[in-house]
Amino acid sequence: MQSSDKKLGGRTQRRLLNFLINPVYQLKYVFWISTTGLALIFVNAAVFYFYVRENYSILVDLSPMTAEAKAQLYQELHEILLKLSAGSLVFLFLVVVFGVILSHRTAGPMFHFKRIFASIEQGDLNARVRLRPKDDFQDVAQKFNAMMDSIVKRSK
Repeated sequence: MQSSDKKLGGRTQRRLLNFLINPVYQLKYVFWISTTGLALIFVNAAVFYFYVRENYSILVDLSPMTAEAKAQLYQELHEILLKLSAGSLVFLFLVVVFGVILSHRTAGPMFHFKRIFASIEQGDLNARVRLRPKDDFQDVAQKFNAMMDSIVKRSK
C-alpha cells in the first residue's frame, strides 16, 4: 500500500512539475500577479479599517453604551477585518493558481516551439508545431507550419 501511495504522490508531483514547464518565466508571472494582489489586499484593508474605525470612534465612544458593549463592537470590527482579509487571501490564492494555469498555456507552446526549433536545427525539416486546442499561439504555429511547408516545397 505504501508503494502505491508513493506512486500516486510521484504522479501528482510529476503533474505539478508539468505545469511548471518554464519555472523562471511562470513564477515571475505569478510573483507579479500575487504581489499586486497582496498590495491591493493591504491597501483595501487599511482604508476600510481606518475609515470604519474613525466612524466607530465617533459613534461608539459618544453613545451612551456600557464599556462592555463598546468593547464588543470594537471586537466585531476586528473580526470583520479578519474575515475580509481571510477572504481576500483565499481569493489571492485562487488568482495565483489561475496565473499558473494561464502561464502554462503560454510556457507550454514556447517549450514545444523550442523543441521543434532544435529538431529543425538538427536537420529535420519535416518537424511541425502541434499545439493543444486551448494553448496560446495557435496562429503563430499555423504560420510557422506554413512557412516550413513553403521552405520544404522550395527546396525540392
